[in-house]
Amino acid sequence: MLTTKHEKYPLVAPAFSRILQLKILEHAADTDQLGSFSGEIERKLPPRETAILKAKIGMNELGLTLGLASEGSIGPDPLVPFMKSDIEYLVLVDSENELVITEVYRSFEITAGQLVTRPDEDITQFLQKVDFPNHKLITRSNSGAVKNVIKGIGNLIDLKKAIRLGANESGDGMVLIQSDLRAHCSPTRQNNIRQAAELLAKRVVSCCPHCQLPGWGSVGYEKGLECSLCGSDVPTAIKCEIFGCVKCDYREVGDALKDYADPAQCDYCNP
Repeated sequence: MLTTKHEKYPLVAPAFSRILQLKILEHAADTDQLGSFSGEIERKLPPRETAILKAKIGMNELGLTLGLASEGSIGPDPLVPFMKSDIEYLVLVDSENELVITEVYRSFEITAGQLVTRPDEDITQFLQKVDFPNHKLITRSNSGAVKNVIKGIGNLIDLKKAIRLGANESGDGMVLIQSDLRAHCSPTRQNNIRQAAELLAKRVVSCCPHCQLPGWGSVGYEKGLECSLCGSDVPTAIKCEIFGCVKCDYREVGDALKDYADPAQCDYCNP
């Protein structure tokens, strides 16, 4: 059962149907209570824990033992801060076996932006940048309390009305326009959720060699290689992938991905 408010069923269900022959039911719940992209409700838990809580809300309401839910985190990338990324978390919660199987899909393919403007300013360039109206928008007053939040704006007439309303109610006469990053309003985010669903379905169908429970897959990396140019140790260079179980502590080390580190990663060759 997939708990969602923002039409994620067609993004998630096909992978589970094709790979696992698992029938997915959709349960609509007010998941915005756990945090909203527009900022009225702050998300208090990390993305993975928020997704788990979403799944459990639907499971408890319907009395089911298997639940799915997703949560996205969009903003400056944690590894490449000068670029914006979309990190999608998708979880399957199995209360009968006390399992939480998680996959994460990280992508720089996300259309998102914001602009503070006045009703009489030309925003054509901004609208092109955020791929409007394919990607929908949100407006709200720029100054003071968050109010007059209008979501899912998908045409120019409604956008102009929303800009005027937000500006009139704002202390500085300006309005904040931002991408509506809810799944049903963002085609690029939809693509990323589909990719996360593919990864999770493949992980669920893979069982642990030790305990035979589902969810076997990548749990991290072993790091540390010698620089191919100077021979110095490069502790951050990825050597191989580590595979593990979500239930027991069994681990296996994968084949070496590289024999030596790139000099570009070496503090001596590239200080």
